[in-house]
Amino acid sequence: MPNYSKKPILTANYEEYTILIEVSEEFWKQKNDRTLHEKFGSPAEIVIRNHLLRRTLNLSMNPKVVLQGSKIKNAILLLKKGVDPNQEIYTSDNVRMILEIKSNFVGGKITENGKREDPNKVLRFRFNELEAKTKVRNFGVIVISETLLPPKNPYKYRFKENAIGKENCKVFTLVARELYPRGGLYIKSNLTEMLQKGQMKKTGEFQHLISYLKNV
Repeated sequence: MPNYSKKPILTANYEEYTILIEVSEEFWKQKNDRTLHEKFGSPAEIVIRNHLLRRTLNLSMNPKVVLQGSKIKNAILLLKKGVDPNQEIYTSDNVRMILEIKSNFVGGKITENGKREDPNKVLRFRFNELEAKTKVRNFGVIVISETLLPPKNPYKYRFKENAIGKENCKVFTLVARELYPRGGLYIKSNLTEMLQKGQMKKTGEFQHLISYLKNV
């Protein structure tokens, strides 16, 4: 695992901080107008899609898009050049990669036997089913921020490639932080305070993500 403590401190000039702020703003927009989520997707999906579109990547624009052969709804598809991004259903030969977008790791629901689902295993099952039914082989998980720094140390229950357990799945975490602030990450003042205290670091994985998506 990378040593995130050696990464540069996040500043307001970095695009990753802008992403954090925009996700917060989008969350409150959707809280006041719940139809926005159904039309455009979660706050994290909307913001990440917009930032990736600036890199001239061809991405599906509709939330809950599906591939022929599967009923699973997906956040964002990386499409081949020239494919219409406004469709709701795609064939596998039009798709280069399936992307899952997360603000951070959130524990899974409690099952009937009283155990909590592991979201890493849920994603592995989901991706395995998609691969089996649609033959799309490339998957990506984009996590906007996670507790990866001391004093809490890397959060044990976080999205990790080895925990998902698929060779053809990449995980990109954009911001490493020291803590999960009281009140959550959608409170803009929490983000400002963590920034001022130097409690967040730029991982560099956003740049790796863009390069990867352009060459996958």
